[in-house]
Amino acid sequence: MDKFGFSNNWISDLKGRVNIVSIASKYIKLDRRGKLYWARCPFHLEKTPSFAVNEMEQFFKCYGCGLSGDVIRFVEKIESLDFYDACKILADDCGMELPAFEKSNVIAENKKKKDTYLNILRDSAKYYYKNLSNPSSKSALDYIAKRHLDARTVLDFGIGYSLGWNEIISYLTGLGYSKEDMIGAGVVEQKGNNVYDAQAKRLVFPIINSYNEVIGFSSRLLENADFAKYKNTGQTLVFDKSRTVYNINNIKKIKNTEGLNEIIIVEGQMDVISLHRSGVKNAVACMGTALTQYHAKELKRFCDKVVVCFDGDGAGIKATLRSLEILVKAGLDVYVANLPGGSDPDEYILANGKDSFDKLIKDAKYWVDYLLYYYSTKYNLDKSEEKSRYIAECLAVINTLESESEKDIYLAKLRDITNISISVLKEDLRGAKLNSATDVPDEEAKVQKSDSINLKENAYVKAVKFVISALIYKKPYAVLNDMIRENIKNSDYVKIYDYIKDQYDSGNVPKVSSLFDMFEVEDNSDVYDIANYEFNSLEDNEQYYKDCTNTLISYGLLIRQEEVTNRLKETKDNNERMMLAKELQDLITKRKGL
Repeated sequence: MDKFGFSNNWISDLKGRVNIVSIASKYIKLDRRGKLYWARCPFHLEKTPSFAVNEMEQFFKCYGCGLSGDVIRFVEKIESLDFYDACKILADDCGMELPAFEKSNVIAENKKKKDTYLNILRDSAKYYYKNLSNPSSKSALDYIAKRHLDARTVLDFGIGYSLGWNEIISYLTGLGYSKEDMIGAGVVEQKGNNVYDAQAKRLVFPIINSYNEVIGFSSRLLENADFAKYKNTGQTLVFDKSRTVYNINNIKKIKNTEGLNEIIIVEGQMDVISLHRSGVKNAVACMGTALTQYHAKELKRFCDKVVVCFDGDGAGIKATLRSLEILVKAGLDVYVANLPGGSDPDEYILANGKDSFDKLIKDAKYWVDYLLYYYSTKYNLDKSEEKSRYIAECLAVINTLESESEKDIYLAKLRDITNISISVLKEDLRGAKLNSATDVPDEEAKVQKSDSINLKENAYVKAVKFVISALIYKKPYAVLNDMIRENIKNSDYVKIYDYIKDQYDSGNVPKVSSLFDMFEVEDNSDVYDIANYEFNSLEDNEQYYKDCTNTLISYGLLIRQEEVTNRLKETKDNNERMMLAKELQDLITKRKGL
């Protein structure tokens, strides 16, 4: 048994016997246009059809809300069922016998645990919220009033209060939950033999994912103490703060009901809540941690444009600089809003009102403009040596831009700031390109600790995604090549490549829908990008595939070249040195031959 208690072979057989077009037609009216069937999305409100069903690849995608999946996923969503029951409906439809569901399967057990934890978290959130009507919650109500939060806002975010150390345990025990599961859900903690409420005596903010499930809590201490004022649920089977975006549930709701032009990223949940109360409902925050690539990819699922609006103090500026690299790498259109006088969004909107905050967001600087401005405050441009360093930092940023026209725009801006001619700046930019030729890309690279932005691997990441997408979509110009596989650094993409090759070797044809058997696509943003890749019909995709293949292989060879060079420097064995020198020369020759 492989997935949720069913074997991959059985699932493959089931999907081979049902047709997603026939199944979807039972629920929605499909109109064929070209190779695709179109309908109004059944999962969000819309006036024009954006829901596409691909019969050849046997999967669906909504270009409005972003939801995609295979036929099993469609039935899960349309009928509000879990995986098992969706399979049961499809098996009945095509006359297949449903095999025994293997309850001892690790994945099935994890799913059972996950469901239990989510139930505990949901019931705990309701309990904490109801506590606000208890007279013992006066300190929480006083704090809520002090932060100018009305009853509607408190309800919208499910804000609650923990009365003490043991009350939640008694309540959940009465509902039939075990202490072991309470601990697993992160609601209670254990020290020695003592078990206690993890959020004891705190104002509690439920953390809700994009599926409207409570997955954890963030809380604030209301009294002075020697331990942390703010606290998040620890990592559990359902909660990982490095991947969790606060208020993403409301972002999804806005996208599906009203449309979404941009997402505002702020530092804390109180900023999100305060903005929401004032009418700015498209704000999100990370969970007390630095923004990660997973946060960025989660945001990109819902919107292409983000505005970073961190606190205006020194720490906020540093956090902004760290975030830019990650957000731009994720392919987002990134802007930065400057908050004056070290204020935070909560303070600013309370003091100046929504109209003023809206203007602040509207006037946000594009990330390149922001960096050119920020670096100008970092250096004294009246001093030649500092101006030189300023120009070098700006050119490093401009060098990451993809289009020559965009580079020219910012070179002109740099000229206006520094009074250095365009021709000289272009010459320096060419020098910067040469110096970066030995940069080694790393798809999982950590954010640099310096203020500088390094996005050189962006071209590599895009190349890998295009090549894998073209292969899985069976584009006529996409050809398997062992050199591609050798130089892919993402293990999930290697797995997809191997699947494609295995299918062809077995005389079969790979299908995009198979990705939904191999991965939890909606929880894996890298694979999600492949399954939902949008090819540009106006571009020469055949030439682009060749270029991307060369980029992918060249960077892979470059990584190996650096490894060999480092070993050559370290080894004192003459025989090994000769072998390494030969390999190094071969690598250089291969790169030149691309």
